[in-house]
Amino acid sequence: MHKTLSFFIFFILITVTSLAQNRANVKGRVVDSLSAKPIEFATVAVLDNRDTASHLLSYTITDKNGDFTLHNIPQGISVKVFISFVAYQPYRKIVTLKTAALDLGIIKLNIKELNEVLVKGERLPIVIKKDTIEFNAEAFKVRPNAVVEDLLKKLPGLEIRADGGITVMGKTVNKVLVDGHEFFSSDIRMATKNIDADMIDKIQVYDDRDNDPDHLIPDSKVDKIINLKFKKAFKKSIFGKTYAGAGTKGYYQAGGLINAFRDTLQISLLGSSNNLNNTGFDFNDLYTSGGLNRGGEAISRSGIAFGGGGGGKQTTTNLGININTDYGKKLKVNFAYLYKKDVYEFNSVAKKQQYLNDTTVFTNSATKRNSDNTGHSLSSTVAWKPNDKTSLRYTPYINISDNIATNASESNSYSNFINPINNSANTNSTSGSTVRFSQQFNYNRQLKKKGASFNIDHNLSVSPRNSINYDSTRLASYVAALPSYGYRQLGDNRSRGTDASLAASINYPLSKKITADVAAQGGYSHNLDKVTFNNYNPISGQYDSYLFDKSNDLRRDKWTQGINPGLSFTSSNNINLRVHFNTQFQQVKNTFGRGSAALDRQYVFFMPSFNFNIKNFSVDYSRYTYLPNIGDMVPYTVVFSPSYSVTGNPGLKPTTNNSFNIHYAKFNFQNRTSYNVRASATFYQNSVFRQRTQDAQLVETSTPINRNGRYNINMWSNVNKRFINKDDVELDAATNFNLTKNHDFFVLNRVNGYQDSYQFSVSEHITFNYKDKFEIDPQYTLNQTYTTYSGVDYSNQKFITHSLDTHFLVYLPAKMNINSNYNYSYNPQVPHGFQKSSNLLNISIARQFLKKDKGEIKLSCYDLLNQNIDTYRSVVQNTVTDTQSQIIRRYFLLTLQYKFTKSTGKGKL
Repeated sequence: MHKTLSFFIFFILITVTSLAQNRANVKGRVVDSLSAKPIEFATVAVLDNRDTASHLLSYTITDKNGDFTLHNIPQGISVKVFISFVAYQPYRKIVTLKTAALDLGIIKLNIKELNEVLVKGERLPIVIKKDTIEFNAEAFKVRPNAVVEDLLKKLPGLEIRADGGITVMGKTVNKVLVDGHEFFSSDIRMATKNIDADMIDKIQVYDDRDNDPDHLIPDSKVDKIINLKFKKAFKKSIFGKTYAGAGTKGYYQAGGLINAFRDTLQISLLGSSNNLNNTGFDFNDLYTSGGLNRGGEAISRSGIAFGGGGGGKQTTTNLGININTDYGKKLKVNFAYLYKKDVYEFNSVAKKQQYLNDTTVFTNSATKRNSDNTGHSLSSTVAWKPNDKTSLRYTPYINISDNIATNASESNSYSNFINPINNSANTNSTSGSTVRFSQQFNYNRQLKKKGASFNIDHNLSVSPRNSINYDSTRLASYVAALPSYGYRQLGDNRSRGTDASLAASINYPLSKKITADVAAQGGYSHNLDKVTFNNYNPISGQYDSYLFDKSNDLRRDKWTQGINPGLSFTSSNNINLRVHFNTQFQQVKNTFGRGSAALDRQYVFFMPSFNFNIKNFSVDYSRYTYLPNIGDMVPYTVVFSPSYSVTGNPGLKPTTNNSFNIHYAKFNFQNRTSYNVRASATFYQNSVFRQRTQDAQLVETSTPINRNGRYNINMWSNVNKRFINKDDVELDAATNFNLTKNHDFFVLNRVNGYQDSYQFSVSEHITFNYKDKFEIDPQYTLNQTYTTYSGVDYSNQKFITHSLDTHFLVYLPAKMNINSNYNYSYNPQVPHGFQKSSNLLNISIARQFLKKDKGEIKLSCYDLLNQNIDTYRSVVQNTVTDTQSQIIRRYFLLTLQYKFTKSTGKGKL
């Protein structure tokens, strides 16, 4: 397998090297014909003139001097150079490149006449208007039966990650709209993986200003939206897919997505069920229709977990409906309902080491957990814009869920001095229900003065929860210091959270460059957590023996008032500076029950923020203060078991975070390269941690206290370059680097210890595509984690994991294709009895049939080599834990899929 992969990579490099020959560059300068001033942001495109579709070969935009250079244009073929800019007549020139460079010299664009029209039949492949880029879908070649994601991969500046996420010129895409509406859910993959590319007329990319109507957020920090504009024939259509599959060992999947579009009305219906560990919430089953999910959890590329496809076995069923409708041009309404049922089975084994001076305690444990969760979600969005200056948005949401869970575990402990220390067994069952309601309301009014606005924001959340817990524990002790014990207990938990806030703000320009703003906010929150424990009484046969030391009745009421004035400065050369001085007043009442006195506190928090942006570079600072958990402030001791108790600390202070962030992002149009560099650091004042005591018999007590000095630092970078060569060969290369340091401390048995954790990862990802018939994208990731200690005599920890992950896709004659994912993981540090390496190979072969290839039959094999594992190591203070979990192993699955599209509108399909 490794030799085969090496051959493919070698083949890619040889192919790219050969294609680098016989290439040409085209350059020039674009100016205004009258003033001779350079035109910045003019679109320059080179199209293949050999076919009527005029497919795009390359494009760029002019810089501030009006200059442009296009690289890697094929020689020896007829191409059209097309230059356009808003309000100017386009420039066209047909050439055949015979040398390595073509200099078009000074290109003068003339102002467009009012009565001028575009040449009939000529399509602009790319149009740039302010913050919007519009691509003509027909200018980009895709294979027959391709989906939107395949089309987006062709667009310059867009990158599609393995999990389906999208970035545009280094910025995250958080919404994919269909004719201006969200497609079923906020998960962008629903649209990109389920809509056929041939339904799309244009792709628009623009800034996401839905929650920033006043454009207060700098351009460098604004995410992107992709809007898919349907062809006229499909604006009235019914389309979707259905599928069903059955496999070995009882595995199955079935589902469907049906969409009905009627101009301003969009209705989508979803149904799915599977036991392949596809959650359904992000609709992975609809993406793959065969169990070979590229975007699943087969490998954690950036973490220290490695191997398998997510621990446990999960059966998921979903039903949903989504409706979008417009009432004229002023009112838009969305309604969505989702039913979800998850049945989860999880088994794991763990080996834990705890260091206590010269004693090392070893604990081996096994856990089996089952759960059954059912949920109903209703949401709606009403957006009303009665005029050009006023907008209102209201979003209510309600979720009702019921859950049942059982847990059984066994463990045994021993040390380098005592063997054994104890054996224990526990069974636990919980049943509960939760209702959560929330609503958000926003009102925005543009005032008479340009740039001035008034806003009102309201948020409300109410979430009551009730649950019953049965717990049975038995511990057999082999040391005199800790007697054996056993108990059966019933816990009744009643909790409720209510949060409400109302804020009003005004933005007012003081000059062309300076804007002042001020926001006033008020809020109230109420949180209740009441837990009543009773022991089982063998005489009465009831749980009627009240456990005073384990029960609690906690309540917190908080009133908040705040004012947040700010100033922003914006210059014409892309410099933006914003400063805010948020001051918050809080009155807090804590009630702890058990007859203890209530604790009233009043706070004044000063939380300034600072943001500086210059073109692609930004610097941020923010300060945030939050209250300690009320459960940590109880003025008494809670005894959870004879071997574990917690004593609260009413004197805990609020924790303050000081966060710094530096970011640089740039996309170079000329050479199709994007750069992203980010560094961040957070320093904590009065952070809360637990001061612990623990003896060799594993009896533990803890008390929360405040301390300064905790911090974490992160540095991350990404470089991505796209090569587009002749003969329809495409190559993307991406390099990622990440370095994290966390500095923490602990107090164990009155000894102060300090822990520094370092995590370093680097990955290289290559994507190679040839004529949309052959695609391979290998990625290698190296993760190194170091944990060092000071102040205590603990051994430093170091472990390294390697991961090689690749996707392979080839389209064969006779409408067949082979799809494969391969992952190799290696973790040499796992303890004896755990598997160190894994070769996870998933493969499928499919054939399309019926008219327009609407039908597909696919045979899939998950984990062909039967080596899938799920192993995880964690290091916390004096404890190192290795866990290996049950996962899905090899199975075969046969799936039949049918896609359908019916247009009821005018126009050709």
